[in-house]
Amino acid sequence: MDPSNPARLDPDDAERQFAEMLDEAGLPRFESTSYDPDTSTLALSWDHGLSLHLDLTRGEISPLDAWERTAILGGPIGDEYLGPIEVTVAGSPADPRSTKSIPGVTIHHAPSLHPDDLTVHKGIPVTSPSRTLIDCAEFMTADELRAAFARADELGLLDPEALRAARARIEWRPSLAMLDEVIAEFCD
Repeated sequence: MDPSNPARLDPDDAERQFAEMLDEAGLPRFESTSYDPDTSTLALSWDHGLSLHLDLTRGEISPLDAWERTAILGGPIGDEYLGPIEVTVAGSPADPRSTKSIPGVTIHHAPSLHPDDLTVHKGIPVTSPSRTLIDCAEFMTADELRAAFARADELGLLDPEALRAARARIEWRPSLAMLDEVIAEFCD
């Protein structure tokens, strides 16, 4: 499916995706859903009697993101929902052999990563979970970083030894004091 112009989400597929999000969050599954196109309202009902009615015209409503909301409503999804794809490549931006810019892609240049800071997911080289947590400290608050560490721990991705080794390879960053504090909370 072209993400810039998706077809209307199939209600069964949307319900399945939402149920998966509830399971991941540890919340009870809803018994039924219904969408009223006249009022653009998505109703979620549980067997114990609780119902939520989400007005999809009011903007982003957690846990539905803008893409999902627009897809349910059947509207086109433009670049404002996609944001740039961020890619980091080893090397200097001054290197004339560097990759040229690509529309919709932000290219960051960085020194080569240590092999232990890399892994492959579905055939795509990505940073390891430990290195990703370290990098997240640059743009997250301490509470957000704690939540990311907790989620990584729940998923079995928090490896204290790998995290400490990756941290030891990091040069100075403004976030290191906060990062070290969170590492101590989760790994000591």
